[in-house]
Amino acid sequence: MAGNSAKRNLLYIIAQTYALDVLEAVNKRPMRFTDLEAACPNEKTRSQRLKELEEGGLITTGSLKIGRRYFVHYTLTSKGRQALQKVRELGDV
Repeated sequence: MAGNSAKRNLLYIIAQTYALDVLEAVNKRPMRFTDLEAACPNEKTRSQRLKELEEGGLITTGSLKIGRRYFVHYTLTSKGRQALQKVRELGDV
């Protein structure tokens, strides 16, 4: 039963507004919070989606050094890549 609960939770996360847009964006390359504005224009919503996607194991955060500064970047995990592929397959039906 625990597996079904995890699947429902994952589906709930992916079904949220802008969640798929964010996943598609970070699938292309690691992105900073501000880079994701086109995928999710509202900062509060973007912050919430990133938190949910990370808690669901679909994205991960890391820091990258650009010049002399470090920036947090969001990257798609293998689980996130698999979920995105499944959603794309559903779109083909």
